[in-house]
Amino acid sequence: MKIAIVDDERPSRSELRHLICDCFAEAEIMEAASGEEAMELFLKEDFDLIFMDINLGDIDGTTLAAMAKKAQPNVEIVFATAYNNYAEKAFDIDALNYILKPFDPKRIEQTLQRYMKKRTKDCIIKEMGKEEEKTPISKISITCDKKMILVDISDIVYIETGNRACIVHIKGKSYTAACSMNSFEERLKENGFFRIHKSYLINLKYVIEIYPWFNNTTCVKMQGYEKEVLTVGRNQIKELKQLFSM
Repeated sequence: MKIAIVDDERPSRSELRHLICDCFAEAEIMEAASGEEAMELFLKEDFDLIFMDINLGDIDGTTLAAMAKKAQPNVEIVFATAYNNYAEKAFDIDALNYILKPFDPKRIEQTLQRYMKKRTKDCIIKEMGKEEEKTPISKISITCDKKMILVDISDIVYIETGNRACIVHIKGKSYTAACSMNSFEERLKENGFFRIHKSYLINLKYVIEIYPWFNNTTCVKMQGYEKEVLTVGRNQIKELKQLFSM
């Protein structure tokens, strides 16, 4: 389980981290001390659960939670705060829980148990949906400039990271999407896409050349983007060549 703690008070973050680890020792926990830090984190990493304070100084926690939900639709939000008058907003955001400071260890444990039960239920529903699914979904939604754009997956040539977001290249067009690369990789892994580098996710059907580059590096050339140099990570070179039986 990957968890983010967003709170501008270090003691509160430390206490919450300790209580979570007591209940779920194997949890991977990352922290952010402000709304700005949190959004940078959400664009780089995908989380299962976010513990969010309401008053962060630079942004209202409920606003940040709504933004996090847009960037990572499957993430669950838990408001962990000293304020008890935001329950209605928490309900609007569909928060998993609302816990007050000082933290009650039993409340933390109940929250984690609630998350695990919900995740198990969602997995069962998802598997049932796969069995009933008759035709695969051929489009993907991209949140761009506060709009949701639907594009054909088969038209996506490659995706790259840039300026705290991802740039999706679609046959001559480009969209800047408020979504992490990890999220795109997860959504497109069954559609012939391969992560050649931490900064690049490519559609294998558009690869026209794999060639050596400077300093013993390897690059790929993509159809329609022949002038772009897309570097292949050293750990991905072998697998990429195997995909093309090289």
